[in-house]
Amino acid sequence: MEHRNLLGTRDAIRTVEARGRGPALAERTAALTRAAFSASGRCPGLPRADGWAETGGDVLADLERGARIWTGFDRHGEAVGCVRALPGTDGTWAVRRLAVVPRARGRSVGGLLMRALEDGARAGGAARVVLDAVVERGNPVFYCRLGYRTTAHFPGPDKPLSEVRMERDLAAPDRALPYPWGGEPVPLWDGPLRVWFCGPHGTVALPCVAGADPRAAVAALAVRAARLVGAPALFRGADGLARPGGVPADPRPCEAVPAFAMPRSVDAGVLALWRTGG
Repeated sequence: MEHRNLLGTRDAIRTVEARGRGPALAERTAALTRAAFSASGRCPGLPRADGWAETGGDVLADLERGARIWTGFDRHGEAVGCVRALPGTDGTWAVRRLAVVPRARGRSVGGLLMRALEDGARAGGAARVVLDAVVERGNPVFYCRLGYRTTAHFPGPDKPLSEVRMERDLAAPDRALPYPWGGEPVPLWDGPLRVWFCGPHGTVALPCVAGADPRAAVAALAVRAARLVGAPALFRGADGLARPGGVPADPRPCEAVPAFAMPRSVDAGVLALWRTGG
């Protein structure tokens, strides 16, 4: 099945399900995945994503397990993205390695590939599509826009990162979900919450009140943060770190603060629950 976007001839992208199971397809898919994942991420300072080292053997192993692959092509016939999925026996298809090369980003390639995958899953009798996304990389935001809701938060198995399990009910209408907490309980976490804000004079982390509605609490904290990060006198101290009123503060942009950029690198027991930008 082929899908096309509606961006016009100049930017037209089509997605096609690959045919075959051989090494040639595996090598082409691996090369495209490496090209996409090797580009510098939107969120600097994080470990490299696994896809940067993808091999033909990795893809071939998935193909031998029954994986299906979709590839996106531009109007010149050049491949600009790919995704694959592993059909399960329980009516669930699992997404593997959504990849879009840097020059094609911002052209709906990722969304087209996901919709093609979902159509393939429906045709194959699946009830839902599931995936894991890294919070610190900002990936859940994209999937929320495609209607995926978060069902679990957990520590990454091989890196000090936080991940979420997301799923989409294939019988549900196509609609974007709000982020964060788009459809899941608010939040899927029973510990304390800390919300980070960055301003022209540095970064502050403010605690959410236990038991408060997180949406209302974040809105209230934003007002307080606007006052704190706008005050140059806040950030004084020989080590460059001040804690006025017990509030963790740092003169650097938030991406340069380890506790923000990668919380589990500072405290392995902490999870990043959501990240609104990168």
